[in-house]
Amino acid sequence: MELRQLTTEDEREVFSRCVEEARATRGLRFRETMRSQLGRAHLTFGSLYALFENEGEPAEKMIAGFRLHDLATLPQSFAKPDLSHYPPRLVLEGGELWSLSRGAGRVARLAAGAIVGIRQARAMVIYAIGKPLDITQSYADLGFIKVGKLIEWPFAETVDKGKIWVQGMVVEGENLEKWVRAGYEALFQISENCRAVRFANPFPQQPQSSPVLLRPDGDISASKTGISDGHGAPA
Repeated sequence: MELRQLTTEDEREVFSRCVEEARATRGLRFRETMRSQLGRAHLTFGSLYALFENEGEPAEKMIAGFRLHDLATLPQSFAKPDLSHYPPRLVLEGGELWSLSRGAGRVARLAAGAIVGIRQARAMVIYAIGKPLDITQSYADLGFIKVGKLIEWPFAETVDKGKIWVQGMVVEGENLEKWVRAGYEALFQISENCRAVRFANPFPQQPQSSPVLLRPDGDISASKTGISDGHGAPA
């Protein structure tokens, strides 16, 4: 699999379509309200990451994804929970997690931990749907803790125009470290005893041309490399 940060407008547009499809066809089946611009802001200014089955596949082949933004870039979707004791740039909000392939969402949640670690976040907040369908347990398994009560989500509705409530959840401290470590192990293929790291060679071996020597008389010699200089057999 490949986890890729999306940077182009075309990639963001594909991501947006996948979010809409996943929301409309999976789980609770919901959508943004007609008035809401929150999702558009998240998808325009947030950092988007997508999961692909194979390396180098085009954007249309993404199978899962998620969005992150720090609180120095965009504010929290809701005022609570209060994370003002951390510098805004070190607090991330996550959302727009989607999957169109069985099991890919679980992989994306795990991989997100590595990205949170790379970005050196001190805490992360999410707003997981808690009603009418409760999906908070999948985040609790990663170390997220519920903070406060359910909040009515004015920016989204079920496909039959029903209300949705979300639960603020935070991961920080030791729980954050565990999640980041699990993400690193998944992405960078760290061995169980942490004594080996497996990764693709970023500098693939290139064929080397044989070095040549310049003789005092100006002739090129390759005698020390096993290449004939045209005057006799190599030494």
